[in-house]
Amino acid sequence: MDSFESDVRRMILRFILDHMGEVEALGESYQRADDRRRVDASDDDLSIVEYLDMREAYDILNRHREALPVELARELRHGTPRMDTLVPIRNRVMHGRPLQAGDAEKAVSVCWEFKSRFWPTMRDTLDRLGAEPGWEPAFNGSNRRYSDRVLHNLPPFDYDDTGLIGRSQACGDIVKHLLRRREPMITITGEGGIGKTALASDVAYSLLDNPDSPYECILWTSLKTERLTANGVVEIAGAVRDITGATHTLGKVLADDFKGGAQELAEALEGIETLLIIDNLETVSGSEIVTLYETLPDNVTYLMTSRIGVGQIERRIPLPPLEKRDAQTLFRSFARVRGGRAGFLASLKPETVDEIITRLRFSPLAIRWYILSVESGREPHPTLSGQDELIDFCVRSVFDALSETPKTILSVLFALDRSSTFDELAVLTDSPIDDLNLAVKELSAGSLVSQKPDPEDQLVSRVQITEAAQHFLRRVSPPPKADISRTLLREQEFKRSEEQRRTEASKRQFAPGAVRVRSSHDEPTAHLLRLALAQSRVSIDRAQNYLDRARALNPEFWEVDRVEAFILSQNDQIDQATSLYRSALRKADEAGRAIISYYFAGHLGGRGHDVDAALPLAAAAHDYLQTADTAQLLGKINLWARNYEESQIHLEWALDNMTGRGRLRLIIITSLVDSWRRWSESLLEDDRRPIEAAHKASAGFSQGVKELDSGAWDQRLAEMILESANAFLRSVGELGTFPSVFEGDAVRLLKGVKRHSVLFERCAAWRHFPGRVGRLYRLAGVSQEVSSLCENLVHVARPKPDGAIETSPQGIVKAWRGTYGFISHPDYPSDVFFPGSVVQDGHGVKWDPVNPVGVHVVFEVDEHGNEDRPRANYVAPVSVDE
Repeated sequence: MDSFESDVRRMILRFILDHMGEVEALGESYQRADDRRRVDASDDDLSIVEYLDMREAYDILNRHREALPVELARELRHGTPRMDTLVPIRNRVMHGRPLQAGDAEKAVSVCWEFKSRFWPTMRDTLDRLGAEPGWEPAFNGSNRRYSDRVLHNLPPFDYDDTGLIGRSQACGDIVKHLLRRREPMITITGEGGIGKTALASDVAYSLLDNPDSPYECILWTSLKTERLTANGVVEIAGAVRDITGATHTLGKVLADDFKGGAQELAEALEGIETLLIIDNLETVSGSEIVTLYETLPDNVTYLMTSRIGVGQIERRIPLPPLEKRDAQTLFRSFARVRGGRAGFLASLKPETVDEIITRLRFSPLAIRWYILSVESGREPHPTLSGQDELIDFCVRSVFDALSETPKTILSVLFALDRSSTFDELAVLTDSPIDDLNLAVKELSAGSLVSQKPDPEDQLVSRVQITEAAQHFLRRVSPPPKADISRTLLREQEFKRSEEQRRTEASKRQFAPGAVRVRSSHDEPTAHLLRLALAQSRVSIDRAQNYLDRARALNPEFWEVDRVEAFILSQNDQIDQATSLYRSALRKADEAGRAIISYYFAGHLGGRGHDVDAALPLAAAAHDYLQTADTAQLLGKINLWARNYEESQIHLEWALDNMTGRGRLRLIIITSLVDSWRRWSESLLEDDRRPIEAAHKASAGFSQGVKELDSGAWDQRLAEMILESANAFLRSVGELGTFPSVFEGDAVRLLKGVKRHSVLFERCAAWRHFPGRVGRLYRLAGVSQEVSSLCENLVHVARPKPDGAIETSPQGIVKAWRGTYGFISHPDYPSDVFFPGSVVQDGHGVKWDPVNPVGVHVVFEVDEHGNEDRPRANYVAPVSVDE
């Protein structure tokens, strides 16, 4: 620019002022140039052309083209439009302003268009630049510089070669904040090398030239003590290392002999609207900045750059990596400017550039470091792979300042190698929720993790370790292998728990351990709730610990209240459970309220003994959900409310609408048998209607014993069946004479009890049964078959004399797999395994090798078998009448 301008002024002197006076030659520009000449205190006798702006001088040449050589006149006329490009660049250069992207290329390109012999100075400069791309003319600057109205000490910028690329939006936003002055302190945060210093410098120069800027003074100080070069990290000579040193540096801008501290600086700045910029703040503690902030007057506004921020009194503006397109531009522009060995990088294929800038994390410092490294002679590919020194420079200071919990979180994210929700981190680390919150904030402030909205739910953030931090932990400071293994093991446990939860939910929605989720983001909370349910069977205190963590994690999730209420109810804390169920109802949506109503109804009707309150809740749950579980509960609560007919309707509906033969079927059948039995007792005791009572009891027994005959082996069901048998015998006994209409019912009942006597003998109702049978035996009108069955059962029920030989146990084949099977027996809760090879034909009964499920068998248990799963060494089918 200086060479171009010098040639223009020389042309005016040579071709115009050689025969024309200054006033006539300069025209309207004369007065302004003459005023500048008189104000200039220089002792040199300079020509008036030295006080012309470049555009003014060029326009004067254009106005006097008739006095110029034809070749020059033609060249100036054709070059006039190029001045619109050149003049703004010249102003940025001469006034010490940051260059814009492409300024260097544009300036050189325009200057090359002036090819005549009249540009000797500019041509010499271009020729030297062509021969020595790294050449720069000497520049004698001063640390104290003035704009037209603002005192400042802004530093020369280190990105003139390409200009600041990709930060115009961020610069504009920060300038707006500083013009409004609503926040006294703004901190630009980001990982090392991301461009914080360059952005702060651009902001400062933008304010310097802004006519609306309120600042009379812009002060800059840097606490940077080292810098990264292609040959490694080097110490910055004479660097300011603390706030005290910064105070001295800032004071000398105001007075050369300044030797005071923060208090003296405060006095000097009193009444002066000042913007104080402190670069590289992470090298000092936040408390030092707070002290400085409290000491300096209120008319001082602060702009900071830091990898971690102050932590107080600030508005943070995170600076992300460059956008892909801007990173591409920076890469090619910087490679083109550096030339030499790195010049070929500017012409790489787009896909190759994309790969490089991606591996360099779109970081401005990393991109420049890479190109400088290649320029210094390093091989491109190994340089890209060996970024340890670069990463250490960018991350080390922040990592070393972390407390223990943030380091643990960083280690977990490194081990996961994926983004994680805050809730997942809570599960995988066992950290208290408040500590976890602070840790993630600390990591975010240090640009070691990033937080982005989850694609499925914009209100949920996903936390991910940054590429720089990941590289640092992988290559520079790896976490202990034990920590990584522990994290991966916990992740597997979490995934396995969620898989089990889904499987259980698909099999039975209202299983005691079932936990619901509204979306995948509730899965960590569900995991904690499942752990609480599991621990509640062992320790209520341990369960409460998991519940507290789940509540801290997801306080508005109704399932947290519901599960805690369920656990408290199981531990007979009735009032507390009731309160939590009501809280859950208030938080839930319509579907959630239906689920809560189901559990709440079971709690009120069972533990709370408040059937009237339970019944509408159970009805609401069933109306919405229409499942076998809700129908079973509604039937059971109607049973407790003595609404027997309603109870039967809902229980039969549940039986018809369930799938499979699992636990729920046994529960429904048991409730049905109980319903028949209670209905029978109500008819007998309240209404004195023994015949109807006997029919109800017989119906209950028949339905229940059919389930036992099909292979079911359940003590609770057996108890209800035997209670129904007692209710039938009692009702018939009330008649005094045995009606023939009950002949078939009595025979079925007595044979059924005998078939399953092994199971019934273990029921509490068995102690009443022999007496009921004896009374039936003595009734007038009893048939010979019924009498014989009664005698047989009384013999079965008679206590065994001491020393009697134990007979082989009798059970029912529960399952058959073609070559082996399992036998149900009350003495063996885990069932008895038997291979097909030990099966023999019994007393005239043939073994069915295709489908023996439900067949009664006698068996012998191998004394050498496993205690957890006993094994039979002899199995033989028996007649149900034996």
